[in-house]
Amino acid sequence: MAKFKCKLCGYVTEEFDELPEDYKCPMCGATADMFEKVE
Repeated sequence: MAKFKCKLCGYVTEEFDELPEDYKCPMCGATADMFEKVE
């Protein structure tokens, strides 16, 4: 699984290989386009 980090609050998710377009950050509500893939 890949890691994705929210650019607004720093929340990291490892649930997905690719983040779904309709994903929202459970901490701050940011949309998927506010996430970046991290190594």
